[in-house]
Amino acid sequence: MWTLFYYELRHILRDITQLLVVALLIPLLLTPFVGNSFQRALRQSEALQSGTFFVAVVGPRAQEVRALLPQLGKFKEMPLTGSPGEALRENLVDCFITVEDAADVDSPGDWRLEPLATRSRLAETPRLTVHYNQSRERSQRAQIAFSEGVGRYLSRTRDRYLSQLGIEPKRLYQVHSENLASRRQEQVQLMASLVPIVLIFVLFGTGSVTALDAVAGERERGSLATLLVSALDRRTIAGAKWLTVVVISLTFGLPQLLGLLWNMRGLGGHSLALLSPGSWFCLFFFCLLLCLQVSAVLLWISARSSTFKQAQLLYMPGLLVTGALAAVSWMQALPLRSVMVLVPISGLSLALRDSLLEDFSLWLLLAAAASLCWTLFLLRSVADNLTLDLLDKPHSDVPVEQMRRSLSGDILWYYALAGALMVVVPGNLPILSGLRGQVALIQTTMLFLPLVLLRIYRQPLRPSLRWRNTSLSNWTICLLAAPLMHLCANSVAIISSWLLPMSEEAVRQMTQLLLPKDASQLELFFLIAVCPAFCEEMAFRGGLLHAVQQPRDRLHPSWRTCLLVGLAFGAFHFSVQRILPTAVIGSLLTYVALKTNSIWPCMMLHLVNNALAVFLSSLAIDYTQLPGWGWIAAWILLLYLLKRLAGVGPDREEREASETTAEA
Repeated sequence: MWTLFYYELRHILRDITQLLVVALLIPLLLTPFVGNSFQRALRQSEALQSGTFFVAVVGPRAQEVRALLPQLGKFKEMPLTGSPGEALRENLVDCFITVEDAADVDSPGDWRLEPLATRSRLAETPRLTVHYNQSRERSQRAQIAFSEGVGRYLSRTRDRYLSQLGIEPKRLYQVHSENLASRRQEQVQLMASLVPIVLIFVLFGTGSVTALDAVAGERERGSLATLLVSALDRRTIAGAKWLTVVVISLTFGLPQLLGLLWNMRGLGGHSLALLSPGSWFCLFFFCLLLCLQVSAVLLWISARSSTFKQAQLLYMPGLLVTGALAAVSWMQALPLRSVMVLVPISGLSLALRDSLLEDFSLWLLLAAAASLCWTLFLLRSVADNLTLDLLDKPHSDVPVEQMRRSLSGDILWYYALAGALMVVVPGNLPILSGLRGQVALIQTTMLFLPLVLLRIYRQPLRPSLRWRNTSLSNWTICLLAAPLMHLCANSVAIISSWLLPMSEEAVRQMTQLLLPKDASQLELFFLIAVCPAFCEEMAFRGGLLHAVQQPRDRLHPSWRTCLLVGLAFGAFHFSVQRILPTAVIGSLLTYVALKTNSIWPCMMLHLVNNALAVFLSSLAIDYTQLPGWGWIAAWILLLYLLKRLAGVGPDREEREASETTAEA
């Protein structure tokens, strides 16, 4: 292995000029721009918070708010010649306020400035409505600043009236805020969240120079055949190529990382110099483990590609998915002491965060052991894929089946790329960050992605998506199983909360950030129940299941197929807390689709489960109070009902597929 490693390293260093330019010189030249971008974004954010906002005030009682603006500070009224709505759209003002009499308008349920001591707003109390543009950060900040300013004004007014009554306000309450974290601790917290993600991008960039060509490129050129016919074991070949990728990643990645930390010292990079020796040791150790695992991921991508061009196409989905796994370091409420310690990349990301925060525990050793296991697993998979081509699997003489098996090897990459874009796009387009925007983006993608892929790979739509009805008995069973599935999903959610302990406050805040405050129950039913039930079933129990199913699934659904589709379904919900419950639901729905050969019962089960979640959320039901025997009984009854489902049979399915193909 060492001889092959030495040969591989010499082969790479032969063109040292190109390697230095691509892997070192260009990134180092770009590093100052990246660091300056972080610092400029921070300065702009601070400027937005401390600057002056331009507003317009309209309404019958506008003069009262005009007199209030100087006391609030940070606000300046802009005289208007047209309507305030047009001024907001043309960015002439950051927001505008309408001031109306209380008697002229109905009181909304979430009116923030309504006196809490009264059951209804007094007639003389004016209503202030702040109109802002959520897609503009400055407009959002203006709305927040105005609401907070009015709140402070009301507090001062209350204190003044209490003083007139002879009551000292400080005797009623006294609030003092004290930040127990030092400036260094705040900077280390920021770096602890940032370092794992920066490491992923640096290691992917430097390692790809070698890894993508190590297997895919040599397979395409034919030089891989020379190694395969030699006396070397495939695991030895995989190990030598992996060591080469590791060395190149460390050699060219370390200068880039140091350059980034130096240029981001204004954000806290210099605070790392004050870390204890134990933190430095853990930092280097887990950075090395992350380099080993990322190198194995890159080599696995290369081994799974038949050509160098395909490896380059798969590089971006791999980078985005791996970056998403490393992004758990931003979730401060998610501890390492959870099942996430066993997840690839994520466990190391949390271990790096805890090392920088000097939170040492035995869970760090478990994260290291899990990382080594995942690295060895990936290297074994690389060794298994060291073949002259990737087409040595059983194939069919039917053209449609050949294309389906080709789709089976590619569809997970397409879905991974789509999932990565679903995460990246809302972060850059604020209009898509809320529930409505995310539903529009995600569900539209889920609807059209399988249709486009099936058309590209020349698959018949109706049999591929299981657009066929099922028997009356199957519909009856599914109707009975729908509430049981919702109950069983909540039992898995309870187990998930044990495995991934997060505070109820953190979960509540994430839910409030996602759900729009002005959404009605009917709108939530449409957004959370109807749209996902149709679009997500088309994507997972339609296109994905058609691509990955095996011939034996037509007679007896296999746990492997159900689990694969279920895990993909859970991962696409982009929530650590919801992965396990949704994966279980996805596996059960996949079983129903395979058993009934119809997608319509899956849509109905999906709709009922989500609808119950919407309508029962307002009741604040505590599912943890249900006794253990109740959960066991629900699971037994659900599995019994699903076992009673009857399929249409393979003969009928093949006949319908052939008829559809003939019509096409």
